[in-house]
Amino acid sequence: MSLPVAVALVAVFASLVHLRRREQAMAAQIAGLAELVRELHVRVDAAEADVAHAVTQSDIAESLLLEKGIADEEDIEEARRRFDDGDDGSAAGSSQERGSGELH
Repeated sequence: MSLPVAVALVAVFASLVHLRRREQAMAAQIAGLAELVRELHVRVDAAEADVAHAVTQSDIAESLLLEKGIADEEDIEEARRRFDDGDDGSAAGSSQERGSGELH
């Protein structure tokens, strides 16, 4: 085998080794990202369950207020309007000011 052919084969082999290592590094990164996605999925599911629980508690409180005569439908609607008007993002902005914006 001539020297130029041997050099070319060594260069091709070195390139293949380099590409294989790069592929393995990228596969490890993908696996890490997949784990992060699974973790976020679990967090979102937990947050959805918390929201559903809060809605149920709100419905129960509303029913009790109405049944006990503490509030009437107009009072409930006024409270809803007052809190719905406050959903312009001001509460979300204040929570971001307190934290770093990362999920905890």
